Amino acid sequence: MVAAARNVAGRRAAAAAPAAAAAAAAARPVLPARAAAAGAAAAARRPAAALPAARARRGVRARAEASSTAQPPPAVYNALVGASKAKAGFSSEKTAVLGFAAGCLIGIGALLMTVVGGGSPALASSNPGLSAFLKGAVGLPGGLTLVVLTGAELFTGNVMVMMSGFLSGAIEAGDLVKNWVASYLGNFAGSVFLAWMAVQAKTVASGGGAAVGIAVAKCSIPFSVAVAKGVLCNWLVCLAVWSAIASNSVAGKILGIFLPISCFVALGFEHSIANMFLIPHGMFNGAAVSWGEMMMNNIVPVTLGNILGAAVFVAGIYWYAYGRD
Repeated sequence: MVAAARNVAGRRAAAAAPAAAAAAAAARPVLPARAAAAGAAAAARRPAAALPAARARRGVRARAEASSTAQPPPAVYNALVGASKAKAGFSSEKTAVLGFAAGCLIGIGALLMTVVGGGSPALASSNPGLSAFLKGAVGLPGGLTLVVLTGAELFTGNVMVMMSGFLSGAIEAGDLVKNWVASYLGNFAGSVFLAWMAVQAKTVASGGGAAVGIAVAKCSIPFSVAVAKGVLCNWLVCLAVWSAIASNSVAGKILGIFLPISCFVALGFEHSIANMFLIPHGMFNGAAVSWGEMMMNNIVPVTLGNILGAAVFVAGIYWYAYGRD
């Protein structure tokens, strides 16, 4: 009888096991269900106005991420002021060495413009508009791109940077003068050196080709016209640097530089540092121009115009708009 009782109990336990397992399986989803219910209750208790506000915050973040490839104009101006303080801390020697590099890089761009754009006389006579566009598109945009990406010191851009810092009270007048003088002298040395190297490399046709005509033409511009061309040129050059600072990508910087620089070259404006290459390059190839004629007929008036264009029409305007707050 005891054995029979044990068999009956075993059968009952075996029969009850599936039911117990099913009950346990049914009990497991209770915790997630409770969590979901708690979340729903919390959402119900949240004020109705909080939901649109949360969505608005998410929208602001999304828009900020979408526009993160470019900085707004006030931020660009603040970046210029910050750059002026950094440049004020450079020694004159460092600025001059980086200025030498900038003169060489602008010279490379001007050389490419001379060889490609200036070396197409048939195009210039048959389609002067297309020839001007070709000169603008090939050469100097690449030179300024290399200057910006390598951190070289270009006088014409430094006029805008240092004047922005000076107007905002971030640097002293002595810092401005030190930077301008060192970068200008470095640019001059680098540009003339590159002109000499280009002659040694025989990069233009025998007789000087377009280089001679470019040098003679640039030294034949009336003083007041050269100043005006210098103003318009550096207005655009500084806007190219502004655009490069505004972009957070290399591709954006290249495009931001290309449009203003190709514009100033195609329109025939005058850039003092580029001319420090173009005129000696023509002289080394036989152009009947003296160093005194180069300085007084072109470099001096164009430099004055470049300073006015950057200091008044870029640094001055945007200091008034963004730097007085």
